[in-house]
Amino acid sequence: MEAFLVILSIILIAGGIIFSILPPLPGPLLTYGAMICTHAVANDTQFSTTSFAVWAFIGIIILVADYVLPVAATKKFGGTKAGVIGGMIGMVAGILLPIPFGIILGPLLGAIIGDLYGGNRIKSAFKSGFGSFLGFLAATGLKLLYSIILGGIIAWKVGGFTVRAIVEML
Repeated sequence: MEAFLVILSIILIAGGIIFSILPPLPGPLLTYGAMICTHAVANDTQFSTTSFAVWAFIGIIILVADYVLPVAATKKFGGTKAGVIGGMIGMVAGILLPIPFGIILGPLLGAIIGDLYGGNRIKSAFKSGFGSFLGFLAATGLKLLYSIILGGIIAWKVGGFTVRAIVEML
């Protein structure tokens, strides 16, 4: 059972990092799931209740920021309400459409098209589209950072446990 949980933790960490960039699944949630699996392995790999609470709190903030940052950045760069809605539609379309780099181009083009529809001039529309793109990059960076740091902590704990288990078997 321990080997299964260690392998599952590794898969969840890898999935957490990958899905921090690709949006079908929430990457930080997968990495947090790896933390839970690692905790169940053995006494040597257990996390404190405080660790669980802190990482859950940070993860929730990052998941909320994933939705708020692109909208806030679009508004900050002069986007209209139509531009914000266009950016959100573009983000969903970028996920669903099999266009290369759709997840990156979707929010950008959606905000530009939405702003043009909302009455902004081309220069303002491109500016707000760029804001939407920056917000998307910032949110993705936060998710990736969370998954890499927590994944590294988990790997360090599992690695130490695995080395001790091998030494004890010899």
